[in-house]
Amino acid sequence: MKVIHLVLGKANPNRMNGVNKVAHYHATYLHRMGVQTEIWGITKTPEAPVTDREVPTRLFRAQSIIRGLDPAIQLAIQRLTGETVFHIHGALIPDFYLVTKILCDKKIPYIYTPHGAFNEVALRKNKIIKKLYINGFEKWMLRHAKKVQFLGKSEFDHIGSLIKLQNKIVIPNGQCFEELTFDFHKVKNKKEPVFGFCGRLDNYYKALDLVIKAFSDYRNKGGKGELWIIGDGPDRQKLEQLVIACNLSAYVTFYGARYGQEKLNLIANMDVFVHPSHSEGSPTAILEAAALKRPLLVSTGTNVGPLVEQYKCGIHIPDNKPATITKALIRFAELYEKGLLAEMQSGALKMVQQEFDWMVIAKKLNDVYQS
Repeated sequence: MKVIHLVLGKANPNRMNGVNKVAHYHATYLHRMGVQTEIWGITKTPEAPVTDREVPTRLFRAQSIIRGLDPAIQLAIQRLTGETVFHIHGALIPDFYLVTKILCDKKIPYIYTPHGAFNEVALRKNKIIKKLYINGFEKWMLRHAKKVQFLGKSEFDHIGSLIKLQNKIVIPNGQCFEELTFDFHKVKNKKEPVFGFCGRLDNYYKALDLVIKAFSDYRNKGGKGELWIIGDGPDRQKLEQLVIACNLSAYVTFYGARYGQEKLNLIANMDVFVHPSHSEGSPTAILEAAALKRPLLVSTGTNVGPLVEQYKCGIHIPDNKPATITKALIRFAELYEKGLLAEMQSGALKMVQQEFDWMVIAKKLNDVYQS
């Protein structure tokens, strides 16, 4: 059996977006299990070089809606022989709809992973356009998929308000421990806690404006420490202005986008990783931080709250109100002062090892492909 992972973009291992990174690790760990695997990417630059990886990568040209699907990928599908399963990563993409029509004609099964696109919060943005597209195209894709893989319970539950599905499952993202190798060094000698975030600076999804307001309240109530924000995005300027308005410039640092060892070292220097998102699929940044033994402050919207409680590796807040976040920051500061964060640190690592190791995820996916 051959499994082909289809993504939008080149899916290079370096500086990939979240969806392409997940597809890369799906393919890599399936390959290590002995499953024949390829990655196909639809991109505006199919002639661009592709970084070496363990599995073959084929690129096809993204074309305008008027021109339709690249003839090269149509021919590639027609030439497939033997038992093949497609795994399609991403939603609301016209090219993917056209691909699935061909797959159904060829009786080639496909797994469909929307990567959080059908979360309730995500669907509120551009609501009318999304509703029209979903009714016209996505519902057909969802119904004809062999399985629809949701990354978290929130999206799994909410899809029922759009369409009744019997073919849905929950399998989260994973964490690659090999990529966590780096040379640790202290960023600064400190005696106060560092709270930190890493990800896209987008208030609608990540609730970073609420984090800053909560951190301001925390400081005003006598709390000590700093807030580090790693990443870039559409709301960076708004967040920087909010920091100035709250008189927090001396205590909040925007590091911008960081990659590789530099990013990992900054996360490893945090005392608490803060991620109270409104909506997520399965946030890779949280898994990365937990694998680095960072205690977690997460919201229900991250889909990892119950596991954080189970493994006693942080605080799960039921709502994204600044007052609730402030209360959690105060509690973490108390534990920091008493030197009691060690249990949370070991619990965070244990959670990732037992629930999110990519090999564990790959085995679950392979069961779906083989069924």
